[in-house]
Amino acid sequence: MSLPESVSLQPYTPADLPAVRALHALAFRQLAASHHDAAQIAAHEVLIAAEAYAADVARSNLILARHNGAELIATAGWLPMAERPQTARIRKVFVHPAWARRGLATALVQAAEQAAARAGYPHLYVRANINAVPLYQKMGYRAEAEGLMPAGSAELPVVYMSRPAA
Repeated sequence: MSLPESVSLQPYTPADLPAVRALHALAFRQLAASHHDAAQIAAHEVLIAAEAYAADVARSNLILARHNGAELIATAGWLPMAERPQTARIRKVFVHPAWARRGLATALVQAAEQAAARAGYPHLYVRANINAVPLYQKMGYRAEAEGLMPAGSAELPVVYMSRPAA
């Protein structure tokens, strides 16, 4: 999947945190609303605003997509999984609602997958929010189990999915 000419990718820096938080909250609030109730969305926003989220973002090997080198429009990242050798967990995949369904999530997940593979993690895993399951299925991920992700005062339905090395 290729990106539009006006979109460039860059690594996350701590100075990006406010924009990342704002994008993640906006994307979840608007794009996941049909799969989550108001309490779940509010709890997710509290999670994003929490201090621990900054550390979580910082360790996620986050890739940022920017429009015209400025506006943050999407993110995706990965983490090594200690409990699954040579496996990276894809995470923090969020796309600005105005840019949804244009292939950005696919392109960023692919970029995160490639970065993880270069770092020695060819196997892939994701804890997909229920609204993102079709994206990962289209990319070759297969469901392993359903579960709930704690988000402060609520729990969010998720599907644990994996994809072997290509």
